[in-house]
Amino acid sequence: MVLSFFKKGRSDAAKADGDDGGTPLAKRDVKKARPWFERARTVADTRNYDYAVECYISGLKHDLDNLNMHEALHEVAMKRKLAGGRPAGFTERYFGGGKTLVEKALHAELLWAKDPTNPQLMQALMERLVELDAQTEQLNLGEVAWWVGSLILESAGAQKKPTRAGYVRVMELFEAIGAYDKAIEACRRALHLADNSDPDLLRKLKDLQATDTMTKARYGESARESIRDVDKQRDLDQQDQIARTGSAQEELIARRRAEYEEDPQDVDRAQKLVTVLVESGKPEHEDEAIRILTELWQQTGQYRYKMRIGDIRIRRFGRELREMRDQLARKPDDEALRRKLQELARQQIQFELGEFKERVKNYPTDMALRFQLGRRLHAVRQYDEAIAEFQQARADPKHRAQALLYLGRCYALKDWLDESLDALREAIDTHTVSGDKLGLEMRYELMDTLEKSAGQNRNLEQAREAAKIASDILQTDINYRDIRQRLDRIRKLVNELEGGEAR
Repeated sequence: MVLSFFKKGRSDAAKADGDDGGTPLAKRDVKKARPWFERARTVADTRNYDYAVECYISGLKHDLDNLNMHEALHEVAMKRKLAGGRPAGFTERYFGGGKTLVEKALHAELLWAKDPTNPQLMQALMERLVELDAQTEQLNLGEVAWWVGSLILESAGAQKKPTRAGYVRVMELFEAIGAYDKAIEACRRALHLADNSDPDLLRKLKDLQATDTMTKARYGESARESIRDVDKQRDLDQQDQIARTGSAQEELIARRRAEYEEDPQDVDRAQKLVTVLVESGKPEHEDEAIRILTELWQQTGQYRYKMRIGDIRIRRFGRELREMRDQLARKPDDEALRRKLQELARQQIQFELGEFKERVKNYPTDMALRFQLGRRLHAVRQYDEAIAEFQQARADPKHRAQALLYLGRCYALKDWLDESLDALREAIDTHTVSGDKLGLEMRYELMDTLEKSAGQNRNLEQAREAAKIASDILQTDINYRDIRQRLDRIRKLVNELEGGEAR
């Protein structure tokens, strides 16, 4: 979730420096923060979202780099918006800020909480956090800035007109905290809006890629959370990696469990224990992880813990299905086993369908979740409902091409062939890479729909286009699905329609 470049500790005595570089502005006091966070969760449950936002801001004043609480505040902010909450008024926007960097950052977050889909407010908060991060060696504010910046990129696809300047600024902020992979992503988006012809951005992209490569070579590929002491943490990371791949895995679990039992209220320790329990892949460890996550969910009210429980159960379904398929491969005539496999697959898709419906209800603006829900609806042949989800999910740049591909399939299955052709052509234009697996799949679907439409409407032009696409696929990969047979069949259709036209 966060990057290895954040090397700042979280000691209870940590202070953030002021504008003059020496005046303490924020002293972490978890005891003072905790009652505010608890109060925020309580009033949020009563749907008093405005007061919940104020409570979270008051708590963050004493625990500014507590990423879990920033995430919890964002959840409440989204619920407030869905309940009809309005953005901050003129007076609050322009006269409600403070003098210190900490006060300015909290004010920026308050404004964002009251308008959580506003990209300008997200960027303003990220700027404050990056500025404050540069002023203090104690607080992990780069970690929080990384999270805010990631949300900016994730939500950019839903904006009507994302700007080149906006992406460039986010790129600069990511670079300032050492998040070079994210800076590269922002730079590429800015380049796309400049038709990939901006020489300054092209040079910047190369510089960022070189820096990212060198940094990964130095620190490793994996992201780590809240590094307190670089050398000590690096040694611990190496020990953990060894332990996870060998017989010492149980020792690592025991160590994480002992750390958690010292302070069960420490969310960070609880999550680390859950991670190693789940990585073991053992049902008894997964059950323990589910119990811990259930307690976290009940204590904090944060839905993301329930989501992780669902992820564990989805993973378990997948493992059981693989094992059963392996058994059936060894005993292909075992009809009882085949029926058992079919029933387990049915249970899996029904569980996942319910799980993602609930996730979308809790995070209605998360287009990635809508895409996953659409996939499950498509699998159970609820095409109208799937279409509604894919139509929204295509706003997410990460899933746009695939969402359009699924839209094309759903339209075709309902025999809406014109709509299917429009969606599939848009998917191909969006993806641009024609020779990879997804590109081949898109072109195959377009070929298939063109053939159906040509056959129904006796449309020679569509038949010829289908034949051309089939020929291109065959020349790319002759063994792709049934492309040889399909090309022969489509050419026969072309000949048939040409003969009819000649007569």
